[in-house]
Amino acid sequence: MDKVHKSIKYSMITLILFSTAILIGTIVYTILTMSSIVDKLYYGPLAFIHEDSTRIHWATFQENISGKNAYHEEIYDSTDFDYKLKGFTQQYFYKLPETINRFIVMTDIHLNNHYISTMSTDYDYAVLCGDYSYHGLMSEFAEGLLGMPTKPLLMAKGNHDDYSDEFIQLNGRQNNYFQKVRNSGFFFIYVQDKDPIVDERVDSGIQFITDNIYLGTGLEHIFIVVHYPVYSTGEFGSYQYFTKKMENLIQNHPELKVRATFSGHDHLFAAFKNGAQYFFVNGAGGGSIDQMTDASYGDRKWPAEELHGALPIVAENDYGYEHHQDSWMKFTRTEVNFEQGKIVYNIRDLDTNQILVSYQQPV
Repeated sequence: MDKVHKSIKYSMITLILFSTAILIGTIVYTILTMSSIVDKLYYGPLAFIHEDSTRIHWATFQENISGKNAYHEEIYDSTDFDYKLKGFTQQYFYKLPETINRFIVMTDIHLNNHYISTMSTDYDYAVLCGDYSYHGLMSEFAEGLLGMPTKPLLMAKGNHDDYSDEFIQLNGRQNNYFQKVRNSGFFFIYVQDKDPIVDERVDSGIQFITDNIYLGTGLEHIFIVVHYPVYSTGEFGSYQYFTKKMENLIQNHPELKVRATFSGHDHLFAAFKNGAQYFFVNGAGGGSIDQMTDASYGDRKWPAEELHGALPIVAENDYGYEHHQDSWMKFTRTEVNFEQGKIVYNIRDLDTNQILVSYQQPV
């Protein structure tokens, strides 16, 4: 009997010790797991240029705790920043050069971060032309901008970003705003209402620029950023009410040195030149390409996957086709290079990393 009791006693002690070890291990694992989750950077930091400050936005991954990401922001009273994110050891530093050599333009990422997370970072800051999402949700912005380089950003709103108010939480700006970056000025306007372009927003966007002409007067370069294209070889074509107002604005205010307008929406690349100004419809930076080869929209048709030179005007929304330079059905980014006495716009194919075409603009 003694041997039996001893065996039972040892078995119970072993079981208690084993259970205790499991419990301690579980507690330690939970603490370590929670700590690592809290400290895990999901995306960012994204550095938004704001007037004379920088707004840092980032997300931490807390799915096992709260079921969603947590979003954070801090404001730094300088466009040069050197900071640590709360809870992280990595130091982030960026100094905006006194002389800007290059900025890039991309658009229509639509949750697909493949190109922005793999592209080279040989630029000073980035300008994005809208449609980072499909439904304007912060979770979609997080997915689409995952892996975005930690270079400063300027962002326009796209029609898909207008399905909720969460884009303002991300960008921290109103629909229409102005930003000076060294000797360049950017007017961002929004002329749509979720999907259609609407006259009231066209009017408010144009009026915003008109009311704030003084902000850009005296700057060496002015750029206008708007999601809907001024001229278009895409599915929807140009909207004459908007296009003519833009033409009149530029013609009536020569004191603004407007170099180019950047837009998106069409999911294909197109370049137009009216007078000295360029109008770029940037190719998609992640969303699908609109395949329009042999596809007819009324009397409008693409005979091939690329178009060059002036095009025939066969429909109302072909307005401005005499200004057409080139169009491609490609994923692209536009690289704006400031060189001695000129601006060089390189259009880069994001799949091949080759330059499709370059445009030189004397300044």
